[in-house]
Amino acid sequence: MKKLAILATGALLAFAGWALAQGVPVPQIGAISQTDSVQVVPLSAPSAQAVYAPPGGVAGIEQYSYQVPLTAFTITVPKFVSFLYLNPAGTLATGTITMPASPGDGQRVCVEDSQTQTAVTMTANTGQAFAAFGLGTVTALTANTKYCWMFNAPLAVWIRTT
Repeated sequence: MKKLAILATGALLAFAGWALAQGVPVPQIGAISQTDSVQVVPLSAPSAQAVYAPPGGVAGIEQYSYQVPLTAFTITVPKFVSFLYLNPAGTLATGTITMPASPGDGQRVCVEDSQTQTAVTMTANTGQAFAAFGLGTVTALTANTKYCWMFNAPLAVWIRTT
């Protein structure tokens, strides 16, 4: 029985090689969106547990989150999101933005707002902090201005870069 399985596998591989040599087209998928999931094989070591991530977490495609916050908003940046765009109807009095949990080393998060926000609290997630060095603390958002941070995993800090 084992020999039969080996022969069948060999025949299948031979047929696949022949098909490729004949120019049989390999099916291609269209564009991948940020809501898709891609299977990841960490360290090229398959396991019984499947691991999935959005394309931005695998290929460096910028993942974004578009939000229309209301007064006294609280937003936690989703994992793998690198761009948070806020588009409220007007200036809001207060708001809190929390950085993503479990960011990867070198992960960037940028925040931009279509309106000026007069009082914004930026909060690091559990086990993280904002670096005492870099460009300083953000306490308000100026309309159409991008504020960016990069995560340094060895220090577990967000460093403001713009």
